[in-house]
Amino acid sequence: MPPIHVRFRRFTSLNTTIRIREGEIYASLSDLLEGAPDSVLHAIAHILLAKLYRKPIDPAHNLRYKRFASSAPVTRQTELIRHARGSKRFFGPEGRYFNLDEVFDALNTRFFGGLLGRPELTWSEHHAKRSLGHYDAAHNTIVVSRVFDRPSSPRYAIEYLLYHEMLHLKHPVRARGLRRCVHPPEFKAEESRFPQLAEALAFIKRL
Repeated sequence: MPPIHVRFRRFTSLNTTIRIREGEIYASLSDLLEGAPDSVLHAIAHILLAKLYRKPIDPAHNLRYKRFASSAPVTRQTELIRHARGSKRFFGPEGRYFNLDEVFDALNTRFFGGLLGRPELTWSEHHAKRSLGHYDAAHNTIVVSRVFDRPSSPRYAIEYLLYHEMLHLKHPVRARGLRRCVHPPEFKAEESRFPQLAEALAFIKRL
């Protein structure tokens, strides 16, 4: 058994890392796990060592950790820590061709009766094509990829993308057992009411 060094670190989530260097094992765990029950810490130790040595992970240990990580108190604490420790870069809603504040307000009136509170809206730093948009609940921020901010982008595509993220505001992520339900049935039902849904999805697919 090689020497093992373990320490808790101020991560912004339930991160855990493990590596072997010069014959010694170094493991770092989020300090959110510092007060976890021994059974959960044993499960984490098993999972990390199994990954390090590429061995099968015991389903019982995997289930025990997932139950802990998805529990309401841990999820709530993780969001609070992410908000307090995490950093978010804002580039503002004003683009060269589209203003996200203006698009949001128009959609809010049209689909939500003007009742949806406006989060921080910002264009992304880069012309990202993998992540076209996302809602960050910890920072109450909607980020839209700058790849849409150009004259060739139809307005309905930006409207659909922002509408999709606005639905995340209305329908927060829920836990169903060990699974996170990101797009519940009511979310999908409202999304299907967007008039130019097919055209927007086709444009995004081409993009």
